[in-house]
Amino acid sequence: MAQKNVLIVARTRMYGAKVCVGALSDQGEYLRLMNPSCESDQGGKVPYRIGQWWQVDCEPCGEQRPPHVEDVSVTNAQQIGEEEDLRGYLLNNTTPWEGTMDVLFDGKIQFTMNGGGYISSSHIPDRATGFWIPSEPLRLDTDDRDKRGYYERFNRHLSYVGTSEELIEVIEPGTLVRVSLARWWRPRDADPTFEERCYAQLSGWY
Repeated sequence: MAQKNVLIVARTRMYGAKVCVGALSDQGEYLRLMNPSCESDQGGKVPYRIGQWWQVDCEPCGEQRPPHVEDVSVTNAQQIGEEEDLRGYLLNNTTPWEGTMDVLFDGKIQFTMNGGGYISSSHIPDRATGFWIPSEPLRLDTDDRDKRGYYERFNRHLSYVGTSEELIEVIEPGTLVRVSLARWWRPRDADPTFEERCYAQLSGWY
């Protein structure tokens, strides 16, 4: 069990009203804060808010299947402060990808025929979360299943999975954005030879 000081950087919507909490330790570790059972709690039970500093007792948990190697179970947590300049801190303590969507996840991102970004099992990045500075505007839109996302040219897009309902219509170039990968998935009725994929998501901006 280790004690870490962590900065909360994201709250991501999941199934069943659960919330996945993204954090960055003061040592530069990308973490997902899980409960003692190594699960995500429903939103109402999650105390962490973006921009807060917490001291947590935690240890790695779960499958740790790449690229999802950030999960830690938290057995004790105490808020210790607020980050006054969240964007500035992240720019000074991380290395964001810069450019169009092609650069995401070390350039290993691919796109479906409908433009959705994903990672395949043949090209796995080192981690499932990161920060990005887009070089083109990202425009809010919905797909044919009425799911919201931010779109680049050629209809390439990332689903929006943040918990904020105060969305902006356009994320301007140069904005610092947080991106992540969903868990490995394939349709239940898919052919057994159909590859599992991790779909790319956008959870917030700073």
